[in-house]
Parts: sequence; structure tokens; C-alpha cells
Amino acid sequence: MQFVVSNLALVANFVLTIVLARLLSPQDIGIFSMSAVLMAIAHVFRDFGVTAFIRREKELTPENLRNALGVLLVTSWSVAAVMYLSAPHWADFFHELRVMNVVQALALGFVFIPFGAIPMAMLSREMAVEKSARITAVSTVVYFGASVALALEGFGPMTMAWANLVNIIVTGAMARWAVGRPLPWVPSFRQSKGIVHFGLGNLLTALLKAADNALPDIMLGRWMTPAAVGLFSRANSTVNMVSTALLPTVNYFALPYMAKLHHANGPVAAEYLRASSLINALILPALAAIAVLAHDIVSFLYGSAWLGAVPAIPWLCLAYAVSSLFTLSAPALAGVGKPYAAIGPSALLVVIKVGCALWLMDGTLGTFALAIALGQLLSVPYNLWTYERHLNLGWTAWARSTLPVLVQALLVGGVCLGIREALPLDLASWAAILITGVGAFAAFLAGCFLLSLPMADELKRMHKALLRRQQKT
Repeated sequence: MQFVVSNLALVANFVLTIVLARLLSPQDIGIFSMSAVLMAIAHVFRDFGVTAFIRREKELTPENLRNALGVLLVTSWSVAAVMYLSAPHWADFFHELRVMNVVQALALGFVFIPFGAIPMAMLSREMAVEKSARITAVSTVVYFGASVALALEGFGPMTMAWANLVNIIVTGAMARWAVGRPLPWVPSFRQSKGIVHFGLGNLLTALLKAADNALPDIMLGRWMTPAAVGLFSRANSTVNMVSTALLPTVNYFALPYMAKLHHANGPVAAEYLRASSLINALILPALAAIAVLAHDIVSFLYGSAWLGAVPAIPWLCLAYAVSSLFTLSAPALAGVGKPYAAIGPSALLVVIKVGCALWLMDGTLGTFALAIALGQLLSVPYNLWTYERHLNLGWTAWARSTLPVLVQALLVGGVCLGIREALPLDLASWAAILITGVGAFAAFLAGCFLLSLPMADELKRMHKALLRRQQKT
């Protein structure tokens, strides 16, 4: 159910992206993106790894929850104050006055976040899928409705900021109601040392991840224009469509599942490889198809005003494909009690990307996206070394599991390229996407079975379950 609702939420957010692209300008979206960079980094500090601690802890007591609330209140409200007061400086950094108001509106959300973060973490820990799915459904409707209404009223870049605040309040209230039992309102700090120690490792890793995600908005916003940030943001969201569909569900289960597996059996390498193969058998072929159909997708979804985003998309597809190979890295390391081990690869990735961007950046989005992809590729060896040291997963075992998935992605990409090249250049975008998509799906199925991927076993299992259901009806 979580997967279904997450995908319905994806569809809604996807539709919202299209609607806002028609109601707002690239500059409006760029201004919000530059402001949201600070919010993404601030979210790392306000959480301080507390939600990860709750999901992983073997036994959760009322005192643990009170201490967790104490840590969250201190970090969240401190972050809110820093964001609000530093908003003018952030606007000066980007040479854009409207950034200040957006940042200040986003800062207000941190006042309310602690009261919903703990119940949401508890629902994730207990794998209360149905309750979490209901919350996701309601929050999606609220955010969609608020965003469209505010955009129609002419709020411009403030549209998503106010919609975000409304969504935080509604989601937190629903989460506390869904837990179904009393939760502490009064914080405690007597036993917060263990939370802080665990949280610090997650904090540093998450901070580096946030910095990695923020690089495009910061660098493009500083050295190019808000419109360039908006175009790159749309390229990013186009490439990220598939992972947005899958990863919320994966992230929901990954950490608690890896932690329980570690507590029960110890080694997690075999299950890690299997889960990673399943994820990437879906994501990598989709990225290959998106890279081929970039012009058609942007034209069909967003209109000609956004075609400047197209040159960045193929390189971003490559960057996301490499990143996807290590999707479960942080949850696996945190699950075995080694959250600090993810810091090194994350730090190296940020440094390499910045270096490549400064080296290659020539004022075009395509070259900047190339730098991002190159940085992602150069960080692979360190990730593999981390796996071998902390998960007892050698690079040869990783390669044997990963290479078939890469071959499948190349197969799908080749089929898509052949079909698109055979179609008329002036064919309607929707028709090109539909025809090429059918070929991509056929190549995906063929690759699963010809390469004997774990996904083939899952497809067989799903087919048998569907046949049994049909027989019962």
C-alpha cells in the first residue's frame, strides 16, 4: 500500500510540477530553488539523526522519546532562528532580494516540525504502512491544492514556501493522531548523549548529501541567473521522476529492515546486493530512456519555454545512474551501527563535484551537468572500498551483481535510441514518447529474463500471484 500511495503521490506531484511550470516562470521557480537549498541543509541540522535513531533503536522507551523530543526542539528551533535572521545575507549572496522572504517563510516550518517528526519516525519503525500511506495521501492533496491556489493568486516564488508550511502543520497533526497513543509534549535532556552520538554520524552524512544536492542551485545561482537555476531544477526533476516513484518506499523500509536483519543474522551483504539489483533494474533502464527522449519529454510536459533544460538531462541521467548503484549505502551502514562510515564517500563526492564544476564550467547547463556526472563516476572506487571494509562486501561480488543490470540499461537505451532515430523528427512528442516507451518496456522484460536478473524472479512471482487471484474470482 505504501508503494501504491507513494506512486499516487508521485503522480500528483508530477502533475503539480507541470501545472506550476505553466503558472510560474523559470525565474520564479529558480528563486524558490535557491531559497530551498538553505532549507534542505537546515533540515539536516534540525533532525540531527533523531528520526534515524528512533527507527533503528532496538527498544524504544517513553524516556527515549522525551529525550528525542528535547534534541529535536533544540535543533529545530535553533535552525528556525538562524534561517530567519540570516535570510537577508542569503539574498545578498544570490543578488536577489526576493530570496529573503522565501527563506523566512520556510524558516517558520521548523517551529512545527518536531511535533510531527517523532510520530512519523515511529510509524516508519513499526512499518505501519496503512497509516503512513493515509498521511501521505492527505498531505499530497493539501500541498497540491495550496500550491495551485497560491500560484493562481499571484504569489510567485512564495507559492511553494507557504504551501510547504501548510503541509508541515497538517502532516504533523495527522501523524500524532495516527500513532494512536499518547506521545510526550514535555522534552527531556537527561539521556540525550546516546541520541546525539548516533545522530552526529547521521548528521554529517546527511549534511554532505544535502550539500551535494545543493551544489547546482548554489553554483548556478551565484554565477549564472535564477532562470538557469529554474531550468536546471526542471532538468533535475525530469531525470528524478523514476527514483521519486521508488525511493520513498525504499527509504521507508531500508533502515529498519537492514537494522533488523543485522540484529538477527549479522551480515547484510547478500540481501544488500539482491535489494540493490531489484532497485536498479527499474531505475537504470528508465534513466536510459529519459536520456534518449529528453527533448520530447520536456516539450510535452513543460512547453517550449523550458527546452533550455534539455542539454543537461543526458548527463544528469548518467549521474543519477551511478548514484543509484549506491542508493542503499547509507541505510545499510546505519543499519549495522556504522553511520560514520558513510561520511568519507559523501565528503569526497562533494569535493570532486565542486572541483569538476570549477574546472569545466563555461556558462552552459550541459557542461555543468557533465561535471556533476564526472564527479559521480570518480567517487565510485571509494564507495567500493567502504563496502569491503564495513559491510564485508568485496568489489568482485558487487561487480558480478551490478554488471548485468548495467547491460540491461544499455540494452533499453540502445532500443530507445534506435526507435527514436527511426521516427520522424517532427512527430508529436506524446507519440514519440508512447512508441519509444513500448519498445523500452519490451527491452526491459527481455533484459530481465535473458540476463537472469533477480527482477525476473519477482516478475514470475507477481505473475503467479495474479493468476491465483484471477482463479479465485
